[in-house]
Amino acid sequence: MTLWYWNRAIDDRLLAQVERHFPHVRFQALKIGGGYDAKLRTALAGHANIPDIVGINANIATYFPDADQFADLRLLGVSRISQAYLDWKWQQGIAPGGRVIALPMDTGPTALFYRADLFKRAGLPSDPAAVAARLKTWDDYLQAGVRMRQATGGRVHMFDNINNVFTQIMGQSRQQYFDAANHYIGDQPAVRRAWDYAARVHQLDLSAKATSYSTDWSAAISNSSIASFVGAVWMKHRLKDAGPETAGLWRIAPAPGGPGNAGGSFLAVTAASPHPQLAFAIASWLMSARNQLTAYLDTGLYPSARASLDSPQLQRPEPFFGGQVTTKIFSQAAANVQPVPNSPDADVVQNVLQRGLTLIEMQNMNAQAAWNAAQQQVQRELSH
Repeated sequence: MTLWYWNRAIDDRLLAQVERHFPHVRFQALKIGGGYDAKLRTALAGHANIPDIVGINANIATYFPDADQFADLRLLGVSRISQAYLDWKWQQGIAPGGRVIALPMDTGPTALFYRADLFKRAGLPSDPAAVAARLKTWDDYLQAGVRMRQATGGRVHMFDNINNVFTQIMGQSRQQYFDAANHYIGDQPAVRRAWDYAARVHQLDLSAKATSYSTDWSAAISNSSIASFVGAVWMKHRLKDAGPETAGLWRIAPAPGGPGNAGGSFLAVTAASPHPQLAFAIASWLMSARNQLTAYLDTGLYPSARASLDSPQLQRPEPFFGGQVTTKIFSQAAANVQPVPNSPDADVVQNVLQRGLTLIEMQNMNAQAAWNAAQQQVQRELSH
C-alpha cells in the first residue's frame, strides 16, 4: 500500500504507526518534493506507478475533470463518517455529479494577527476582545489603518500587502468566482467589493507592500513595520519563523468581516488501487478525530473533524501570543465558514486578479484600468 504526500501535509509520526494498526499491510509513504501536483497528474495521465492513497491540496477542484481517477468513497462506506467533519470542508471534496473523491484533512480558518504593542502605541485597543469589538468590519479596519499610519508617521503599516487583503475578503465571501452551475461571476459585486477594498488600502498608503512568503515579508515582520494582517491558522508558524524576536507581542482576534478559510488539504483513494477498501480504511484512520488532533499538536495541521475542535488539548496557552489561547478563535471561525461553489477554473481567475492587484500596488496602476484589463484577461483564459 503506497501513499504520496508533500512535506508537512500529513503527520510523519502518524504515518509511522500505520503498519502497527494494519499489521497485514506493507505501507510505504513517499514524500514527494518539488512540483507535487505535476508529478501526481503525470502519474494519473500515464496510468502508471499510481499510488493507492494521495494527498490533494486546497486546489482539489482542479481534479474534478478527472474525478474518475479517484475512488468514489460513497461506494466504500464513507457515509458512516461524513458527519464527523465540518460540512463546508466536506462539500469541497464532492465533484460535480456527487462523486466523493476525498476525505477532509486540515483546514485554514482565518483570524486577525496583530501587534498589541503597536496597536497600543497608535491609541487603538490591544486586548483581543476589545480589538474584535472595534474592528468588526473592513471599513473599521481601514479606519484603524489610517490611525496607525498617522500615529507612527508612516513607519508602521496596518496591512502587509493588498493581494492578501483581497484574498482574505474573498475567503469570507459566500460568492466566489463561479456559481453552482459553474458560470463565471467574478465580474460581479462580491468580487469587485474585495478588489475595491484592496485598492483603497493602496490609495491610503496603508500597505507595507511586503509580498506574502517573501524575504521582504519576513523582514517587515522582524523590523516591526507590519502591525497586523488577516491570515490562516498556519500563518502562526510562518510568523514565528519570520520574527522570533517579536515573541509575546502578537495577539489573535476574530477577523474583521467575519469567518473565512484559506487553504487546507484532502486525502483521496485512487481508482487504480487494487485494494480500495483497505486504502479507504487507512485513510479514514489517518483522518480520524483523534489522529487529526495528534497532527495538530505535532505539526500544526488544524483539524476538520468536529470532535477534534472540541478537544481540551487544543486549549493551550501560547507564549508567542502572550499566553493567549488562540485556538478558541480559530475553531469558532472554522465552525462558521459558509460552503461556496468550487470550480476547476477558480485558480485561473484568482491568479489573473492577483496579477492585476500587483500592478496597482507596485506600479501604481489605476484601479479601474487594472480591473478592466484583468476581466478581459480572465475571459481570454477561460475561453481556451
